Amino acid sequence: MRFTRCLSVALIIAGIVAAMLWRQLPPDDAARMQPGAIEIGFAQSMSRHHAQAIAMSQLMQDGRPSRLSLLARSVEGAQQLELGEMRGWLRLWQLPLEATNRSMDWMLAGDAAPDEELRRYLLDCQRSPTGMPGLASTDDLERLRSLDGDRRDRHFLQLLLAHHRGALPMARFAAEQAQVPAVRELATRVVLEQAREIERIQLMLQALLTARP
Repeated sequence: MRFTRCLSVALIIAGIVAAMLWRQLPPDDAARMQPGAIEIGFAQSMSRHHAQAIAMSQLMQDGRPSRLSLLARSVEGAQQLELGEMRGWLRLWQLPLEATNRSMDWMLAGDAAPDEELRRYLLDCQRSPTGMPGLASTDDLERLRSLDGDRRDRHFLQLLLAHHRGALPMARFAAEQAQVPAVRELATRVVLEQAREIERIQLMLQALLTARP
């Protein structure tokens, strides 16, 4: 509980720092930092994505035995800080923290026509009940709450693996297409961090599946 409270404070501080740094920019730089559809869409969509990863990670820290406590704390800490940064931008832009709908059409605002991979991702978004591939459903989260021991650990890793994989296409898109440097830098960081974490999760999941009775 104390750890969660500390991270909540860190999220607020990250948002405040992001806003303060933005306000200190020279007028020309500030103008260059005005958000477009890609910046706004990424901040709102990735905020929603991060919020679920944080919620799942907190479920794994409810005091029940788990081999994944360190992973859960690591995911929660990293994504709390990034969520604070994105919410800081949205507050500075005087925009809602969440989009009014689940559309991912902001990913059509790039410099070039969408390629086959992007079209496939957007189609997957339209087909997904949650609006984004990899986001856990209500049933998925309820199952995570109800399971115990290694079964819960395996389910968490499977959900987190799908979750991270689902974030990569929109993070790559924002890293390439966003015009605001801070947004582009965070998107690039998300790509690198989550790609590394995917490898770690795959190894942990394989170990648990191999040890499965």
